[in-house]
Amino acid sequence: MTHRRMMILCAGAFLAAGAVVASAKDWPEWCGQASRNRAAECDQKLPDSVDCGELNDAGEVVLPSTKNVRWVTRIGRRTTGSPVISRGKVFIGTTSADGKDACFLCLDEKTGSLLGSFICPMPSSRDKLESWSVSSSPTIEDDRMYFVSPYQEAMCVDLKVLLGERGAHAKENDPASAKAEKAAIQQLSLKSIVWRYDLCEKLKAYYHHTASSSVLVHGDYVYVCTGNGRSWVPGRIPYNPLSPSLVAFHKMTGQLVARDDEQIGEQVYRGQYTSPSLGMVNGKAQILFATGNGLCQAFEPVDPAVPVAPDRWKTTSLRGPIVYFIDVKEKDTGGLSASEYARSINLLSTLPKPALPLEFRFSLGAPATTPIDAIPTARVPDVPVLKKIWSFDCIPAEYKKLPFYPRQSKGDGRGHPCDIIGTPVFHNNRVYIAIGGDPNHGGRECKGSIVCIDATQTGDVTGKARVWSYEAMNQSISTVAVADGLVFAVDNAYTVHCLDADSGHCYWTHSIRQNATCFGSPLVADGKLYIDRSILSAGRKLEVRDGIKSSQHTEYSSHSVANGVVYAVIGNRLWAIGNKPDQKPQR
Repeated sequence: MTHRRMMILCAGAFLAAGAVVASAKDWPEWCGQASRNRAAECDQKLPDSVDCGELNDAGEVVLPSTKNVRWVTRIGRRTTGSPVISRGKVFIGTTSADGKDACFLCLDEKTGSLLGSFICPMPSSRDKLESWSVSSSPTIEDDRMYFVSPYQEAMCVDLKVLLGERGAHAKENDPASAKAEKAAIQQLSLKSIVWRYDLCEKLKAYYHHTASSSVLVHGDYVYVCTGNGRSWVPGRIPYNPLSPSLVAFHKMTGQLVARDDEQIGEQVYRGQYTSPSLGMVNGKAQILFATGNGLCQAFEPVDPAVPVAPDRWKTTSLRGPIVYFIDVKEKDTGGLSASEYARSINLLSTLPKPALPLEFRFSLGAPATTPIDAIPTARVPDVPVLKKIWSFDCIPAEYKKLPFYPRQSKGDGRGHPCDIIGTPVFHNNRVYIAIGGDPNHGGRECKGSIVCIDATQTGDVTGKARVWSYEAMNQSISTVAVADGLVFAVDNAYTVHCLDADSGHCYWTHSIRQNATCFGSPLVADGKLYIDRSILSAGRKLEVRDGIKSSQHTEYSSHSVANGVVYAVIGNRLWAIGNKPDQKPQR
């Protein structure tokens, strides 16, 4: 990976260079704001017609042939994160050109020129885990960047060190060889790390596939989803059901200061990928967190007055129940729930005496399970426990009666949404969230749901805080956008749903892509909805705009908007989309 290879393919000469001050219209974190609402106020007109232009013989974009493209740059082979924009800089997590290194690129917001890059260091203990790009969209606060590396390390990077005091781009006298240049970038990357916390090594929290959660910075603390899940390679990847799922660090020092004690790991079907969000309910903060067992929960923020002893540990035990998976391969469940089926075949008579109550679930090829005749124990950090305000089970009761077949798109288990991957969105004392598990464990035709929750109540609010729910959709791993009294959601089948934010009434649906699975989330700005190459009206009446003309698609990333420009990962390029100064704004 060289700076030259990562440099901009083309940039508009009409854009002037210069220092950029901090802007209130930046997009400095996942969804642009702590509430995670993917709707942005925009006082500049955004285009509803874009043409990505032509390629020359060298495979580079011919900028004059484009329409409403400010600049474009080639990024890594695989990009699963989304761009964030802060104080004149664009940050995007991706891979190196050869796909071997997970890295961040830092680009100039106005020109797209490369200002620097950060290569994520890989701990030696990760040789047994999958290696992806940086899926965690970073949070930028002042001169620090917070994120979770693809190797499950919570990390803080000093951007002054990484980019230089003036944010200067690469030195003119680059190392002669790509190998030497890569070594120089790696050395600078390590030097820029303020703190790092290995969630696998210290907490025994092992992820399923990849670490994709984006962190929440609130006050002096960084809230992180550990990603702890059920092992996808039993016997090789450890499974630790008692490891915490939500932890908090002091943002200046990286000291672990709090954790949850919900023992969610025993309840998950596979993994946890969601990001924490912030709700301000009647002036009081709530840390919102959706979990791999289909719950949405709210916690009180860290109390800075409570002392924390560093590096102190204690032993905890599973409170129960123990989840027992029933392998139903080539078996007829007769439409019974898992517990009903267990009774019908007299399963308990063939099992050891359970040490705790059992919860039965269906599976095809049981994943890592907890022994039922002993109470598991684990070593956990002896830090204050995050106080739970409320919890809500987002999975409808009737869905739970259906078998769940990992990696199986056929059979009576195809309709079961296994968890929550999208991020809870807070708006006007309500939380909006879509359910749906990893598409690899079901399919884009699985049944999903959106629920609207009253965030002002306390305790187990499943039976009383449901404002409305909408189930006429497939699974969704997307985060919704709430704007002008409407909720916009995209399901795994690439169908956009426009709902009333107060009642859940559906105004319209629109399918934007066939035979593909949607991993991205909608963006609403300037009265328009952006998703993949489609641009729709963000109103009660469906209007399909011209959209983005390109031969490629957005696969994993979601679009962002800042200062009158939409940033979109399409193919292996990052596009800065906006009305050019020499063009009249579209009406």
